[in-house]
Amino acid sequence: MRQEWQVLLLKRGRGAALCMTCALSCGWMCAFAAAPHGGHAASAVKAASGASAHGIVWADALGPNFTGDDPEHVRDALAGHPAPGQPASITNRVRAFLSRPFRKSQQGASAAVSASQTREQTDRTFTFVIPVSYGVRYLSKKKVLSVNVSLAAPENPDAILLKQTVKGQSGRKLVVAPEAKEKGFVQTFDIIQLKPQSGIKTAVSGRIVLPSFDHERGSGDFAIVLICSLAPPYLTDDVEHSAPTDEEPTDITRRTSTLNGRVDAAWLVDRKEGTIVTKRLHLVK
Repeated sequence: MRQEWQVLLLKRGRGAALCMTCALSCGWMCAFAAAPHGGHAASAVKAASGASAHGIVWADALGPNFTGDDPEHVRDALAGHPAPGQPASITNRVRAFLSRPFRKSQQGASAAVSASQTREQTDRTFTFVIPVSYGVRYLSKKKVLSVNVSLAAPENPDAILLKQTVKGQSGRKLVVAPEAKEKGFVQTFDIIQLKPQSGIKTAVSGRIVLPSFDHERGSGDFAIVLICSLAPPYLTDDVEHSAPTDEEPTDITRRTSTLNGRVDAAWLVDRKEGTIVTKRLHLVK
């Protein structure tokens, strides 16, 4: 009997299923990171537990149920139409960096960055959390965790899908085209995506040796955390309307909002526990 735990998240069609195979008859639960120690760790968790990206790069752990920045709030603030319930912190951060000219950050450890430049970079930094339903695998015998997750938007492989909201009922197989709108078969698609400066790198990959990975902890509620710095043109909006047809008897309005910027870091985390499984991920084609 193989003494090996193997966890594989497999994508099935448009959905996903969690497949678990093990040699022993007990459930697998995971997402372990090095436990924080002392006051430094406590302050790091406190700094990271909010939606703001301030200080998150140096965090040892995140707060439980970490959500990061809501892409919709960031989009609406950039568009100048913040929702009534939108956090004031996001609106203020957006206004702060829009009020100052954009300057590319200097690269390299020896580059001297002024306090004003550092503040501008912080204002432009946002953290987006994307749930993972497949592509995470751990082999306990080899103590290796591998991550291979595509974040590409379904209709735009050159962009990362951050959020998609669909409202309304489809009329397919329920109504004919001339009656679709009259009978209320009207749908709106709200898509928010990120166009990385790295080009068409929209998949997250990594292979890490984790000798102390604890499969008996956590909930398996994996997510990819992207720490991004927005850059001009910051936001582009595209609205398309499709009248009902015999093939698709639904009145559809599709809004696609594209944030532009650079992905500075990609992590694998357990959202429920707030543990950072690994920070050593990178974008690939």
